[in-house]
Amino acid sequence: MTVSHKSNAGNVITIKRDAAPKKKRKSKARKTWTAHTIAAAGILVVGLVLVGLSLSHLAEGVEVVTGSDAWTAWPMAVGIDLGFIALEIAMLVSSDDLRSEISHYTTPAIAGTLAVSAVMNGFAFASKATGWMIIPAWLLGLAIPALIYTLTKTGFALAFHKR
Repeated sequence: MTVSHKSNAGNVITIKRDAAPKKKRKSKARKTWTAHTIAAAGILVVGLVLVGLSLSHLAEGVEVVTGSDAWTAWPMAVGIDLGFIALEIAMLVSSDDLRSEISHYTTPAIAGTLAVSAVMNGFAFASKATGWMIIPAWLLGLAIPALIYTLTKTGFALAFHKR
C-alpha cells in the first residue's frame, strides 16, 4: 500500500507498507495426517484396554490349565498377546521384500498365538458362566483376540500411513 502526503514545502513523501502476511492454511495432506493420527490413537487406546482384559484372562487360563503360579502365568500371557501384536506391527512397517521373507515365520506365529489367546479367553469367560450362558461366554472370549488383532492392524496402519 502506498500513501502519499504533501507537506507545506511541496515535497511528497511516499510510505510503502508491506501487505499483512497471509495465514498459512493446512494442506490437505496435513489435515489427512492429523485425522489419521487422531483415529489411530483412539483405536489403539481401545485395543490397549482390551489387551489388559485379555492378559488377565490368559493368565487366569494358564494358571488353571497348567496349575502354575501367577508369577509364571503372567509372562506367558504377555508373550502370547503382545507377541502377536509385535509380529503384526513388524509386518506393517517392513518393506515389501522383507515382509515376504518374514511372513513365512510371522503368519503362522500370529495365527497360533491368536488361537491360543482365543481359547484361553473363552475358557476364562466360560469358567464363571453357568447353564446356557456358557455359549455366549465362549463366543465373547473368542472374539476378544480377534478384536485386538483388528484394532491393532487398523490403528498401526493408520499411524504408519505414508502420505
